[in-house]
Amino acid sequence: MIRRVLRHFRRVSNAKRFAVPYSRAANFQMPRSIRVRNQDVNLSYPDENGVSADFFTCFLSDEYGLAQISSNVGIVVDIGANVGFFSLAARSYFPDAKIHAFEPNPRALRYLLENVKNVVVEVYAEAVGASDGWVSIRDSGDSNLAQTVVAAQGAPGAVRQVSLSSIVERCGGCVDVAKIDCEGAEWDLFLDATPWQKIGQLRMEYHLSGNRKFEDVVTALQRLNFEIFRHNSSGAWGTIWARNRALRMRGG
Repeated sequence: MIRRVLRHFRRVSNAKRFAVPYSRAANFQMPRSIRVRNQDVNLSYPDENGVSADFFTCFLSDEYGLAQISSNVGIVVDIGANVGFFSLAARSYFPDAKIHAFEPNPRALRYLLENVKNVVVEVYAEAVGASDGWVSIRDSGDSNLAQTVVAAQGAPGAVRQVSLSSIVERCGGCVDVAKIDCEGAEWDLFLDATPWQKIGQLRMEYHLSGNRKFEDVVTALQRLNFEIFRHNSSGAWGTIWARNRALRMRGG
């Protein structure tokens, strides 16, 4: 009961932050605009069930814990940006940060571009993996559930994939906050340990496809020198907050 009450008041407070009408989840209606800092931002999004859930995640519930990051944030990377809700929230909490959003799904990309056009977010129509290459998009349901599969260059609908290493280099060699929600492709990102050493804070949605267990997520991140300090499980998927042990020791 106490947890539900605290969650409600957090949502009410965040609704005020983004100038969104809110009384309770049961009668919530998706808004057509939000306020980011002192600017009204018109929202563009598809008519999908996942849109409202993502809105709660990024804005009202702050399930990525942006409000709790107290250190200076200069670089934010949004991997699997979908329609841009996380990037917009990040702009609100980190007004001076450089934000880089990556979204390979053309169906979501057009909404992303529209939503962030006035809040200074760099958008890349690219997937992100352990290595450079090409992928195709499996997109048969809500756009936020689309997955990537390896494809040949020049294949119909193929989209460029860039390595996590190249992203870190593109951002100047260091990323303060990385949000990852790429519907299972996070397992590929775990394969190259090098770029992870330059990432400070991680906010990630994980997916337990096949026979994977949450313990496999823990093992992968421990190998990358990350410690998980918050975990919210929804069965076959969940969200984690983690931090780089080495950067934390250096005050990063």
